[in-house]
Amino acid sequence: MARAPKIFTWSDGFHRYTVAATSRAKALAAWETDRDLFKEGVAQEAPDAPDAKAALAAPGAVIRRAEGGLPAEVAKLSKAKPASKKDDKTEAERKRKLAEAEAALEAAEAEQRDAEADLERRRRELDAEAAALSDSWTTRRAKLERAIRSLRPR
Repeated sequence: MARAPKIFTWSDGFHRYTVAATSRAKALAAWETDRDLFKEGVAQEAPDAPDAKAALAAPGAVIRRAEGGLPAEVAKLSKAKPASKKDDKTEAERKRKLAEAEAALEAAEAEQRDAEADLERRRRELDAEAAALSDSWTTRRAKLERAIRSLRPR
């Protein structure tokens, strides 16, 4: 009988990574890391993680959620102490503020998506640059080795 997957999660401070796996080793493999994040105390089993349902729906797939930044600040604002009755605003004022907060969240999410897309573009450029550098080095080294072989006495 197959073992039921467990929920494992860790964060790098910018994103939270969650995966449903049958073991810690499989979770580390899904995260594509050669560090033991569990031993370092960074990763843990978290059956009540916010992305647990999504992870269980796709075992082995890593669910990535942005952490910190403007969305976290907006969330803090919503957890602020409620004002006293004396300071209550009208319903229209509350709706206006809600609309502003939602607009700020949408803008922050768009900013995050743009930043991630830019980072991915830069990664692809660096990968291409690394490949070109490697090819150049291989060609240059082969040429220099041929020159050395031709100059050595036989």
